[in-house]
Amino acid sequence: MLQPRSTFEDELLKLQLLVLELANEVKTNGELLLEFLQNKDIDKISKQIKDRDKLIDKARWEVHDFGDQLLILQQPVARDFRQIVTSTQITDNYERIGDHFKRTSKILEKASVNDIEIPKEIIDMASLGLNMLSESIEAYRNIFQNKTNNISSMDDEVDKLYKQTVKKLISLIKAAPDEKIESFSKLLFVAQSFERAADHAAKVGDLINFAVTGKRR
Repeated sequence: MLQPRSTFEDELLKLQLLVLELANEVKTNGELLLEFLQNKDIDKISKQIKDRDKLIDKARWEVHDFGDQLLILQQPVARDFRQIVTSTQITDNYERIGDHFKRTSKILEKASVNDIEIPKEIIDMASLGLNMLSESIEAYRNIFQNKTNNISSMDDEVDKLYKQTVKKLISLIKAAPDEKIESFSKLLFVAQSFERAADHAAKVGDLINFAVTGKRR
């Protein structure tokens, strides 16, 4: 009598593993971008980010297909149903973070940032956003332990840093010589991408809490 349930739990673990593998690929791309902001060597990482993003896109639909299969064949009870549905929603948010990282890579490819100083504020914001992403991955890894998280509260600090970054970049643009204005301007879009990536990480935290508690934030 216990075998069907045991099998279903194994399937839930398989779904979780698929999501975690995708999330860690996204995290790797984010870490590469942070490395660039600190060391300014985009040529070494741009192709890696693009190639990995293709794998992320493919993995997203694998999660969707597997989740749909579980819903149809297993007809899960409320708690398991929430976990399956939120797992696909979490995957969508991770995939969107990956899209923002890919967009950032493309912007940095076109920006001549080797001869300008990247503001510390944008590096701090990218670092905090990656920390949120890492914490969301760890929270999802522990979803069977019924633990909630407070990841979304960190988004307020990212928003604060984003405003500081925009203010700093506008100041730099006003004072910059003509040949450097475009580079600083492109960093505005980079900052925006990191801010939106953090929003998605916060959303993942909220989805995990919903899967655990059944209550929306």
